[in-house]
Amino acid sequence: MKRKYNLSIVGQSNTGKSSLINYLSDMKVTTESHRLQTTRINLHHSVNLNGLKINIIDTPGISLVNNDLLSESMKNAYIKTLSSIDLILIVLDIKNKDLKYEESIMNLIDSVKKNALIVVNKIDLAEDDLVDLQNLKDKLNELFDNEIFFISIKSKQGLNQLFNRVSDVLQSEPPATKDKIIPTKNRIYAMQEIIRGVIVNLTHNELPYDTAVLIDKSEEKRKLISLYATIFTSKENQKKIIIGKSGSMIKRIGMESRLILEKNYNSKFFISLNVLVKDNWKNNYSLLKKIGYID
Repeated sequence: MKRKYNLSIVGQSNTGKSSLINYLSDMKVTTESHRLQTTRINLHHSVNLNGLKINIIDTPGISLVNNDLLSESMKNAYIKTLSSIDLILIVLDIKNKDLKYEESIMNLIDSVKKNALIVVNKIDLAEDDLVDLQNLKDKLNELFDNEIFFISIKSKQGLNQLFNRVSDVLQSEPPATKDKIIPTKNRIYAMQEIIRGVIVNLTHNELPYDTAVLIDKSEEKRKLISLYATIFTSKENQKKIIIGKSGSMIKRIGMESRLILEKNYNSKFFISLNVLVKDNWKNNYSLLKKIGYID
């Protein structure tokens, strides 16, 4: 039986970690956005890299500031996976000026003695001015002993070197675990996150980052997958934004979500969306557990 490795990709929101996973998977499997904490749950994606079977764990954009139950559950979900991880990629972008987040993640990684590579994304933004790039490189070398890779997912720079090194590191040791760590409802969780990502992208600056999606029921037939989902918001005015004038926004959310899901899963989808206002849902244990944010 071929060995399967677990690769964790972690980083602050908007560094491009979801874009990196999407590139490896050749699918829009994660939500990409310019909002904080775009991915809220560990999502798993099976890929083949240089002949290796790899389970990529897309780790939430963990907040070091917020202390609500949602944020705490995201931190705990990451910590829980560390014992099963073979290699961690810490992704940051070239404009990063403050490495406190990366230091805190590295302290966690060092405490469990896991291999980690530092990946600096968006080097295409440096253009002809390499001062930012050199300053960041010097600072990273000062703080960490880990190997550093400079890439641009947009322009494909440095990706082959990174992927070759990932393969070499993984093959240097047996997998950390033989146990299957992918949750049974991983596909439902991924679908929920895709719908939520569409909401975040379409509402732009109108809607605060304060929504969640729960698939209440799914029905799968030979040629059609039907999803019945609830979108949770904290305030009535947020519900109005999601619904839109004469239902225009929620129709668009459903349509764009359906197109992404149909491409990803090679099946026809029917999506029914309902919007519900639930005050302080980020501290509602029962709801967070249903959504999958708490084990």
